Amino acid sequence: MLAFPFPYIANTLGWMTTELGRQPWLIYGLFHTRDGYSKVVSNGDAIFTLIGFTGLYFVLGVLFLGLTWREIAKGPDEEAVITPHKEAIA
Repeated sequence: MLAFPFPYIANTLGWMTTELGRQPWLIYGLFHTRDGYSKVVSNGDAIFTLIGFTGLYFVLGVLFLGLTWREIAKGPDEEAVITPHKEAIA
């Protein structure tokens, strides 16, 4: 029961590893970070987008945890319990 967040943590860490590794040219010195920024996008636009995505992920995380907690608290349905038929016993 306590391991249910592990797949989501692994998924997020895998995504972060993939995205952080998308700049191989920076490692080899072919392209510097200072040359890779957009001259059209302002700092305010970047911060606004970062705050927006952070807020969206926060809302989705709270929604996920709320729905998961509701299902765990509700428990399994009584009708879902499998009972053998009389024909199978005989």
